[in-house]
Amino acid sequence: MPRQLAEEGACRFDPDLHAGPDVFIDEPADAKAAREQVAREVCAECPVWASCLFYALDARPEAGVWAGLTSEEIAALARGQGVSTPTPREAA
Repeated sequence: MPRQLAEEGACRFDPDLHAGPDVFIDEPADAKAAREQVAREVCAECPVWASCLFYALDARPEAGVWAGLTSEEIAALARGQGVSTPTPREAA
């Protein structure tokens, strides 16, 4: 992760919110959806949202919420599958 994101991203205060629980913990679908929604809201106010989006499109993370998007949404956006680039508030 680029230094700017690690130091200035709103997610630095609660990285588990964006990354999810440990890979060995099974997260119920409703808990995951609720956690991802809160993460999207945090992303909407993030000062490095655009940098995070560009990084995520380049790195193609396999999990987590990046710039208010899930890894699946980032992959679809990168493939250009009829998805337009959201603004931070649209992602939330």
